[in-house]
Amino acid sequence: MLKNFLNISIRNLKRQKANSIINVAGLSVGIMACIIIILYVRNELSYEKWYPDADKIYRVNSIYETSGNVSKLAIGPSKVIQVSLQDIPETVYATFVFDWRVGRELLIKHDDKSFIEQNVFYADSSFFKVFDYRFLEGNQNDALRESKSIVFTESTALKYFDSVEEAFNSTVKLNDSEVKITGIVADPKGQTALEFDMVVSTNTLFNQIDNSRWFPMNYFNYVKVKDELAAQQYQDKLNAYIQKDFGEAMEANGFKMSFEIQPITDMHFNTGYEADYSGVLSKQLIYSLIAIAIFILLIACINYINLSTAKSEKRAKEVGIRKVLGAHRQQLVLQFFGETFLVVLFSVVLGVVLAELFLPFFNQMANVQLSIELFEDRQFIPMLLGFIIVVALLSGSYPASFLSSFQPAKVLKGAFQVKGGNMFRRVLVTLQFAVSVFLITGTLILYFQLTYIQSKDIGYDQDQVVMVKLPDSNSRKAYSSIKSRFDNIVGVEAVTASNNEISNVLSGWGAVMDGLPENVTISFRGMCGDQDFLETFGFDLIAGEGFQNKSDWDSTVYYLVNRTGIEKLGLTPEEAVGKRFGIDESMMGYISGVVEDFHLASLHSEIEPWAVYTGPQNYKQMLYARVDMSRIEAIKNEMASIWSEFVPNRQFDFQYVNQAVKSLYKKDKQLGQIILTFTILAIVIGCLGLFGLASYLAEKRTKEIGIRKVLGADVSKIVLLLSKEYLWIILVSNLIGWPIAYYAMDKWLQSFAFRIDIHPAYFLAAGLTTVFVALITVSYQSLKAANSNPTEALRSE
Repeated sequence: MLKNFLNISIRNLKRQKANSIINVAGLSVGIMACIIIILYVRNELSYEKWYPDADKIYRVNSIYETSGNVSKLAIGPSKVIQVSLQDIPETVYATFVFDWRVGRELLIKHDDKSFIEQNVFYADSSFFKVFDYRFLEGNQNDALRESKSIVFTESTALKYFDSVEEAFNSTVKLNDSEVKITGIVADPKGQTALEFDMVVSTNTLFNQIDNSRWFPMNYFNYVKVKDELAAQQYQDKLNAYIQKDFGEAMEANGFKMSFEIQPITDMHFNTGYEADYSGVLSKQLIYSLIAIAIFILLIACINYINLSTAKSEKRAKEVGIRKVLGAHRQQLVLQFFGETFLVVLFSVVLGVVLAELFLPFFNQMANVQLSIELFEDRQFIPMLLGFIIVVALLSGSYPASFLSSFQPAKVLKGAFQVKGGNMFRRVLVTLQFAVSVFLITGTLILYFQLTYIQSKDIGYDQDQVVMVKLPDSNSRKAYSSIKSRFDNIVGVEAVTASNNEISNVLSGWGAVMDGLPENVTISFRGMCGDQDFLETFGFDLIAGEGFQNKSDWDSTVYYLVNRTGIEKLGLTPEEAVGKRFGIDESMMGYISGVVEDFHLASLHSEIEPWAVYTGPQNYKQMLYARVDMSRIEAIKNEMASIWSEFVPNRQFDFQYVNQAVKSLYKKDKQLGQIILTFTILAIVIGCLGLFGLASYLAEKRTKEIGIRKVLGADVSKIVLLLSKEYLWIILVSNLIGWPIAYYAMDKWLQSFAFRIDIHPAYFLAAGLTTVFVALITVSYQSLKAANSNPTEALRSE
């Protein structure tokens, strides 16, 4: 019996080749899209989950409130760790990390091998107790205890040594210092935002860290607790401690500082924290991709349902004869499900092949390394079986129930009429196009928001400024000479230096000023600069003056402060000039000038208080030059030549500031491209189904069209007749899709501090696009039917 069902199913599929091809094409492309989206989403959701006890590890973020504004920072003071270990019993382990990766690098040498290393953390001795890496050599208790100690990952150790055993306890040169390799850990087993090649003990960088104060906020703090309940208790006790220790001072100046813990498994997705790791993305976009995968599969299933039920009249006699010959309805349901199962099975196999072919393109677009491991991945086969079951049930349930319900007496007498089928198909097509309207509208809003954040004036001239890293003490000592020579290059307008990348200033300080209550500080981002800092970046000076008349060797520290910082201090720009001020009590000086606000971080974040300082504290790590871009190649070559004279042993690392700014939105842009790609696929799948349905309905009305032509109807009227039903469907689809798109995209835009308005033009454009696509799809079949010879259509009459 099963063999008979199988033979009949194959015969029916062959008999309806056009339908079968459309169904297989739609389902296979839909399944391909779902496979790739699932692989990508699973990869993104896997961040940090591979750590032992990942569910017990939290990052301690800082919340700073003043004048009704709330700043959320991923960094905080190192005092958090001291308090956690000494005063909060829920703490199992705690550690702080100084991230060296932002705009900095180290030169590591061993014998004749030397490499520039950028993925470097400075951490205290508890780092490997919180993050339990497997030690191949050494142990987590002693690895970072001593000054001038360093831990390599396995792959890093093998860059410099022949084996991890040889690397352990060996010394390497870190810039100008000898450090000892006190541990080798296995490479990370999964995705992580805490990506490092080596970890250096913090007392190698800092002789002593002041853990007695709540500022500066320069560190990423992590704590491991006993369980989820202990985590909440930990947060409550930490906030109670700072309120007791610092509450009066905060209240006296009208600001509040608190902390909130964040599971490390959420760090990759949160875009609400400033001074965060690069590469974070919105979870809403991940949810959008999941929704698109579901929509694509739903559209493909609707195609199958529509085409199967549309052809019902051609199979009515088959059903009637089978029932007369004794077939039960359950047997007919099984037969029709068998046909669906064959189509779905073939579509899943073809979908896997298409996914394998499409993955290289997707990997390049999304900057990931996804692969299909059919047998190594224990989740992949169950996923495919799930596809087969879900798609077969979604696609086959209604057609099987509908076709098996025909009454044999009416069918064989020729009195059979399909009731309700046309309305149901209209509802399904409306749903398809509502999904398409939603996707097109969302894609348009996403595109214009990404365009806006990449083209918005960020408050300084990013397009004319280039930067060169000053990676070691030799290059920093030579800075004055290099600057002097660079200034003489034709096309170089100004040269300055700082300790940070302008697009990612992580350091948070507790600024103080004469007139503020004692012990009161205001959170500021801080970086150093020299005489030409203002001119190089083209900041808009609104009060006072820049650093042109200030010397690096002047014992007095001078500051440029942004408008937001001045407002937080309760001053006007004019009042601020000349005030005694410092981003730390040890760096007291005077405000030299006030600049207009600009964006230090991405437009996901609000503008923060910022200050740039000059004086002996300068620790230059990045050289910046304002250049004439029309001569950029000549300037670059001359700079490289000068660099080789002063720093012959280090590579000339030349970068564009605007590229660094664009990198802030790299993940947003990648996800935008992904969503656009799969939106187009969803529309194509929908059009495939619409094409097949229009073909059948035009064929069904062949005689009607023939009569109309004989009675004098021209082609345009017939095309309009066949198309107007779809125009009504599209209108209803837009009315359904628009409000859903508005709600979803408004929620996404809320993750940006600076965003576009949702304009009616986006919805109108989506509506016109669906009208255009649908009419193009339907018009071919309509024109074909309208141009057919009426004598052929009426011959049987």
